[in-house]
Amino acid sequence: MYNDDYVNNFGSSGETPPEDNSADTAQQSAPLEPDQIYSAPQQPEQGSYNSQNSYNSGSYTPPQPEKKKKKMSAKKKGVAVFAAILAVVIAVSATVTVLAKRNNNSSSGGGTSVTGTSEGDAQLNIAETPKATTTSKGNGVLTSAQIYEKVSPSNVGIVVYSQSSSSASGEGSGIVMGENKDHTYTYIITCAHVISGEGVKAVVQLHDGTQYDAEIVGYDSRTDIGVLKIKATGFTAAEFGDSTKLTVGETVYAIGNPGGTEFFGSFTNGMVSAISRTVSSQIGYSMECIQHTAAISPGNSGGALINEYGQVVGINSLKISDSSYELMGFAIPISSAKEIIDDLIAYGRVPNRPKLGISYYSNTSNQQYNMIVQIKGLPAGSLIIADINADSDLANSSAQVGDLITAVNGKELSTSEVLLEAIENAKVGDTLTLTLCRISSNYQTKEFNVKVKLVEDTGNTSSASSQQQQEQTTQQDSRSFYYNPFN
Repeated sequence: MYNDDYVNNFGSSGETPPEDNSADTAQQSAPLEPDQIYSAPQQPEQGSYNSQNSYNSGSYTPPQPEKKKKKMSAKKKGVAVFAAILAVVIAVSATVTVLAKRNNNSSSGGGTSVTGTSEGDAQLNIAETPKATTTSKGNGVLTSAQIYEKVSPSNVGIVVYSQSSSSASGEGSGIVMGENKDHTYTYIITCAHVISGEGVKAVVQLHDGTQYDAEIVGYDSRTDIGVLKIKATGFTAAEFGDSTKLTVGETVYAIGNPGGTEFFGSFTNGMVSAISRTVSSQIGYSMECIQHTAAISPGNSGGALINEYGQVVGINSLKISDSSYELMGFAIPISSAKEIIDDLIAYGRVPNRPKLGISYYSNTSNQQYNMIVQIKGLPAGSLIIADINADSDLANSSAQVGDLITAVNGKELSTSEVLLEAIENAKVGDTLTLTLCRISSNYQTKEFNVKVKLVEDTGNTSSASSQQQQEQTTQQDSRSFYYNPFN
């Protein structure tokens, strides 16, 4: 979800060298913000992960910077929030768009041909993780103070302005990635939900308050990864480590701007709680995150998760913000993010990725549907079609909003993952056979099959360089879904 918060998604697995849980600690200087739901800044209450912020009134009058840089006149307190209540996400709605396994032949099967931009020469480089002893801090393991000294110059603030206001509408964190080959631009990594939205203008702020107008290179809402660039160079780039080398119990550190730039560069520590923690996405797929206990708060979105060697191994993206849970933060593994980041820099989007093009809910989110599923013995993972996008091949079929998807390619949906895996393992242009179940007003059910061709997913990615129209996908919270076929 996106609002001043957000609910889940991402990445891949990881494991790292054994570490020494010695006493270096770092306390966060900023107080925790109240519980919020993870979403993009300026999104109204029940926004979904890939929803688009809309600014329909007022003209945009951003602060006018000097030619290269400027000082902030006042500390902005708007926060690009990212807290998520994952405890209630199990049965919420989702858009059936899945991150396909991209491979060398992904351009086949009807994918759009794309050409790299002139700045596609910049790529994220991942360094080798040093080998540490298990008994002492050595072989590259740094103290907390040394890690802060190494990574703090690479932490920046992201201040976001909307069309309707000249004051900041949101704030987040970012990581200096490096320069392009011509040394004319510096690239900044952040979270998609920090910079997503129509008419958004982003500004990069340094620790001393100096600001640079940023260009949004691209962002991918499905993986919550975004890239900015500024026309300035000479900044200290972060060193990126191999997140697949992380191990449970290893000490990790978080740096960012909880509460916004008012608490710029807050530094905390914790440990890796889980590797490849699967988090269910509200837009229809699962992602594997690094779960950790380093304190993060709204405003930390897009900031770095760091290993004991001072290497960035993750991008902090979300947390569970609920009184029943403590110290449950989630970061996008940097080894998984690399491919997305490189694509965004090269193309402004992620090419050749298939989608079905619908929004759906679990049948358990609706009491009447759930009752029918149980009485009729339908698969437990059956999904309610909540919306069919205009570009979906299903829009030209007999499928209707309110139908249940009970099977794909003859395989029953024991869980929603069955459908998601089928899409993930396919290519753009491939055809799936969906088994649908229509429920009439007298509670009778009728099952039938439809064939649907997967289309390329360009709607969940926005890019200043590609100038592509963004798909307006309807996303609703399960609590606001009132479709009733039983009238």
